[in-house]
Amino acid sequence: MAGMIKRILKTSDWGLIRKFAGYFKPYKKWVVLSVASIPVTTAAGIMFLWLVEKIVDDYILPGDAEGLQLYTILLGAVLVVNYLFDGIYSYAFSKAGNMAIVDMRRELFGRALRFPMKYFDKNPIGVTLSRLTSDMESISESFAAGILGLLADTIKTLALLTYLFVLNWQLTLILLIVVPLIILVIRYLRRKIRRAFNESRTSLAKSAAYLQESLNGIKTIQLYAAENETFEKYNQLNQQYCKSQNRSNVYDAALYSTVEGITSIATALVIWYGAVLIWNFDFTIGILIVFVTTLGRLFIPVRQFTQQITTIQRSLSALEHINVLFEQEEEEPRTLSGEDKPKPLEFEEIEFRNVFFSYGDDAPDVLKNVSFKLQKGERIALVGTTGSGKSTIIRLLSKAYSGYRGSITINGQELRDIPLSRVRETISVMQQDIFMFNDTVAFNIGLGREGVTREKIENAARFVYAAPFVEKLPGKYEFIIQDNGDNLSKGQGQLISFARAVCSESELIILDEATSAVDSLTEQYIQKAIGNIFSSRTVIAVAHRLSTIRHSDLILVMENGEIIERGNHTELLAKSGKYASLLHQLDEKS
Repeated sequence: MAGMIKRILKTSDWGLIRKFAGYFKPYKKWVVLSVASIPVTTAAGIMFLWLVEKIVDDYILPGDAEGLQLYTILLGAVLVVNYLFDGIYSYAFSKAGNMAIVDMRRELFGRALRFPMKYFDKNPIGVTLSRLTSDMESISESFAAGILGLLADTIKTLALLTYLFVLNWQLTLILLIVVPLIILVIRYLRRKIRRAFNESRTSLAKSAAYLQESLNGIKTIQLYAAENETFEKYNQLNQQYCKSQNRSNVYDAALYSTVEGITSIATALVIWYGAVLIWNFDFTIGILIVFVTTLGRLFIPVRQFTQQITTIQRSLSALEHINVLFEQEEEEPRTLSGEDKPKPLEFEEIEFRNVFFSYGDDAPDVLKNVSFKLQKGERIALVGTTGSGKSTIIRLLSKAYSGYRGSITINGQELRDIPLSRVRETISVMQQDIFMFNDTVAFNIGLGREGVTREKIENAARFVYAAPFVEKLPGKYEFIIQDNGDNLSKGQGQLISFARAVCSESELIILDEATSAVDSLTEQYIQKAIGNIFSSRTVIAVAHRLSTIRHSDLILVMENGEIIERGNHTELLAKSGKYASLLHQLDEKS
């Protein structure tokens, strides 16, 4: 059966199994205990058969009641030992398997936290979520038990065949006639089962991704009365999953029923040939009973083997999907805490020199020959129409993307040579798309970061004028923000994001202002907050507000990835060029 396993599983499968097996090393004592139970249960099974033969031939047929009583007690003791060690085998390996899955899930989540931002730009969150949940559950439920089950069944089957061969080699050979046929059936259906399970896992991931996206956007769907269309699309994805799952069930049932039929034929052959041997006085009734009894024990592992192959194929399919996360390149390694935590750079200047960048090898450049310099304490505003390259500059500077051509330096050091951790400690980015965690106001400002004390959180809130509204909330800084800030106004959420950036005390602030309208009182606080930030920090702002632009030391006007105008507000306005046109549009909006 070991050779059969090698032929059924591919070379790449063994690589996945070895990778998964590595997570059992910390819990090898439980694995050893489980594996050590297999020989005991195997020996108990053989002893049970020997006792059955002995009881029938030596005591039941001769009518020896006294000897029968003794051997019956021995038979009961063997069964107790068998059941006890079967329980130990199952419990010990299940415990090791569950703990290994916990470790794998923890490692994968830790890796996902370090995936580059471009990964999440290209991959729906729901697909990654499916890998970390449903695919993990598939492994947790069946893979570990299936692998050890194959080992246990292999040992038990070989032991039973050896014992039967000793009893009667001719009858044992009849049993082995069906083995090549079983191998052919399993090898043929295994490929179809694997393909069906792959389709099932892929369709489930797509369905989960769309489900998450729809629930996140449920208010937009309802406001635009798109419920029916959304439902129909999800229904189509769900039907695809159902069809692929049904297809795998058909192959699973075909595999089980075919092997069941083959084993039934083998049972009939054994009974027929055994009866012939008894008639010729070459066989005892006890041995025939042992063979018939053993057929059930022998082919139960064979039937279980087919089921285990199915569950292992399902788990290997899930492992293939999970392995994509293992192979995904992480961001540069970062020290998360402790004395080795990197210190922010003593910021002096940033310089872009002849920078070109594209989002793919064959994609067009979205930045073309961009050059500018920012000194400590200065404020630069980036203005331009959508798609002009403003956000790309921010992504490069925060190392969300790499692969630029030209030079970007901080304090004269090339950006690509500066560890990511130092860059993130030096720069704070206020995003336009604000995300609020379902947690307290204090957590949403501090994010649990090391060194960010409650005092720093409250000081940051006061600095950006978030404190006036926070102090009025029930529980104040312990107020729970729900549904990504739905129980706050847009402006209040923006002020919290300002405080989030400021409390880290980064010297350089990248400000991507929100464009949505807010109430007049919050608008005043936002203007004051921006004024405070501009007066005390070095700032690069993607500017959507006229006040932000006017307070800037340098304004860069971008179009099609190039800087087409540069200067301060007065200088650019005097040119009556692109900047003046954009400014006129902002005046109209305000």
